[in-house]
Amino acid sequence: APMTGHQALQAVLQPGNRLRPGKPLVSEEVAEAIVRFVAGGSELANAEVEPSLLSLICRELNEQRIAEGRSEISQDLLAGSHDTILSTFYERSLADQPEAVRRIIEDDLLTESGYRENLAEESLQKRFRAAGAAPETLGRLVNRRLLRIEERLDVRRVELTHDVLTGVVKASRDQRHEREAREASLRALAEQRAREQAAHRALQRTRAIAAGCTLLAAVAFATAIFAFTSFRRARQAELIARQTRAVSEQAREEAEGLLGFLTDDFVRELETFGRYQTIAELSQREIDYFQHLPPQLRDPETVRSGAVALVDRAEAVGVLGDVSLSGKIAAQAVSLLEALRRTDKSDATAVALGRAYGVQGAGLIGVPDFARARVDLQRAADLLRPIAERVGASREAGTDYLYALAFLGSAYDIEGQGTFAAGEAVDREALRVGKALGAPDHADVAVDAYYAYAGAALTDTLARLDRDTEALQAGEDALAVANRAVAQRPQFGLALIAKLSAESVLIGVARNELDPSGALRFATQEAQTALALVRVEPENGFYAFALGGADADAGDSLWAIGRLHEATAYGGKSIKADGYATESGEGLGPVQLAFEMLDTATREAVLGDAAGATTTIAAAEPYLSPATLAKLGLRGRPIGVYIDIVRDYAAAIVAYERDELVAARRIERSALAQLEVAKPDGPVDVLLANDLLAGLPYLEGQTLYALGDFAAAKRAEDTALKAAEVVASKSVPGRRSTAQRAIWLSMALAREGQQAEAAKTIDPVVTMYRGLEKRNHGDQWLPLEFAAALYVQSLTDERHRAALLGEAAERVDHLIPAIARLHDTRVWRARIEAAQRAGRNPNAR
Repeated sequence: APMTGHQALQAVLQPGNRLRPGKPLVSEEVAEAIVRFVAGGSELANAEVEPSLLSLICRELNEQRIAEGRSEISQDLLAGSHDTILSTFYERSLADQPEAVRRIIEDDLLTESGYRENLAEESLQKRFRAAGAAPETLGRLVNRRLLRIEERLDVRRVELTHDVLTGVVKASRDQRHEREAREASLRALAEQRAREQAAHRALQRTRAIAAGCTLLAAVAFATAIFAFTSFRRARQAELIARQTRAVSEQAREEAEGLLGFLTDDFVRELETFGRYQTIAELSQREIDYFQHLPPQLRDPETVRSGAVALVDRAEAVGVLGDVSLSGKIAAQAVSLLEALRRTDKSDATAVALGRAYGVQGAGLIGVPDFARARVDLQRAADLLRPIAERVGASREAGTDYLYALAFLGSAYDIEGQGTFAAGEAVDREALRVGKALGAPDHADVAVDAYYAYAGAALTDTLARLDRDTEALQAGEDALAVANRAVAQRPQFGLALIAKLSAESVLIGVARNELDPSGALRFATQEAQTALALVRVEPENGFYAFALGGADADAGDSLWAIGRLHEATAYGGKSIKADGYATESGEGLGPVQLAFEMLDTATREAVLGDAAGATTTIAAAEPYLSPATLAKLGLRGRPIGVYIDIVRDYAAAIVAYERDELVAARRIERSALAQLEVAKPDGPVDVLLANDLLAGLPYLEGQTLYALGDFAAAKRAEDTALKAAEVVASKSVPGRRSTAQRAIWLSMALAREGQQAEAAKTIDPVVTMYRGLEKRNHGDQWLPLEFAAALYVQSLTDERHRAALLGEAAERVDHLIPAIARLHDTRVWRARIEAAQRAGRNPNAR
């Protein structure tokens, strides 16, 4: 196991000093330098040392000392030898391996800039086998301590043993690249010389032929007589040649038809088995074939087939985790088909272009760029609709139309409140088309998956519009179809995504029904589905992102039930999954991670665990650091600024919960100043800005209220309430979130003597909570929220004050122990009791 810096220092100092008492082989200063070197430059207090590397360095230094006749290992000996030692170790580790193994290690386990990269063990083993390496190669390299295996998200991943090796590996790679470039240049030079020699020989032959032609001209007249007699034979030969060309053309068309089958019908079947790597390879072979066809052989059918292969590859590459490359390939396919459609108005080209738009648009949802996604998906639907609805239309056209509608509805539903009506209409159209194709009773797993995905999107829309009965029915229907599709094809990515989507939105329906136990049941299933996705394709960052969201849903459900410490543990799992998604390049990974860090740190702070909250913030830091954001292209953009603000937001909450109000106020001011300057430049930025505007001033208002500045608290809470009304949906969680801001605004208004305005704000909140209390199925926080609303209403209603305070006290008295003993609960209890003691004094604290 790795050593600490102190353990490593003792491992260097003690053996030599025991062998030669009074004459140490290594001074403490040199020993510290050795440990720091092996730890990659870290100070001893923070060092993590790989024992095998430490042993290697010490052994080689001692051999060098003996060879030079020295009595001790000195600083200059270390300075002059460490690069050689690591280089020797690296070369010795690979000495008995094929050159291809070195190439894989240097190209796949090291980033372009020279940092360690990791690969799933299964993927690396596949690369080794393809390179002709022995089956035990990975085990040997691990035993030699060149590589190590770690388990992340239940997937074993391989990387270089330590950062200290990256310099040597990069140097070897650079030398190899230089050598390969030099060899390529020499080959090119040799080929050029060969071409020059061939041209010289051809010139000599041409001259000889010219001389012969002069002689032949003399006998041309005689030949003319012979030519006439051969005329009839020539015509017969021409007929044979035409027949030969026809047979050749037919063979080529049959070959292209077979190739098209491999990357069309067969690809769709392979997709349902999760064989995305095979799809990527097959489609690339067809792409290569069409790219090498001479222009004169490229007819509309061959161009269309090549473009369809590009679409297949784009979809497979996206599932395999490279969203950027997927988008570029899809754009190539769209460009080819758009050009073809200007001259070819056939249904086949329209269907191919519609599918290309659909795949490109679906990929943009994950970027995310909902506006562009909707444009492409709408184009796909518009192209495919008239063909799919025609009598006798092909099943392929109908399936592609369903695909476009399913993702178009999702793009509307994800974006928010203003697009729900349009999203619902598209979702219902998708379900109608799916039923026409045989869903949910037809045994076509692809149609079932698209149908279930559309049903999940419809469920989400209905839940956000607080139409719970309809949402529950739609969600259960979608989940049943998705479960059947997954049972038929357990590795079909889209079927798993449809199942995941249905489970996720059913969690929302359960929350709307104030049923956290039901939400937890679906959240547990959602986490299992997300883990199945990760196992289908470990390199796909979006799947890890989905797992992070599933763990967060489980944590939210546990928190609502009152299992508070379990909820924070799930928050930690969510951060870990989101961290891996961020490392994999998932664009929204750091955003989701930042907000999960905020939620988890907030919960730990509310529980009184400030140290745990600080640890949670620190655990997220590597994935939210400037270097990570820069690597993802987010540094300097508004989204990067918003992530920085979320970190400050979490720190302010920790300070507030510790009653460090001045510190909390200072952090809040700084974060709000950043928020004011940052200008959103896209839909995701707008959502983040509004979320923060609904959150930060809400916290600021509570801090100002505690400091006694009620006027400033009123302004802050008014800002938070207006932002929440924009962000929050009509769902129960959305309405409760808005109500919390209204409670604090009303309380500040009452303290300012504006009782009428405070009553106007708080009365609808109390009415809402009375309704929610009647349908509560186990949400343990609802009574405390209701008690707070009743207390604030008592400040505005002198006539019913005693009754309202009595109701508030009763609800606080019946809280479960886990919530009753919290600091925030005790504060609300104290306010209620003080108001009861004060009798008719509305301004009693």
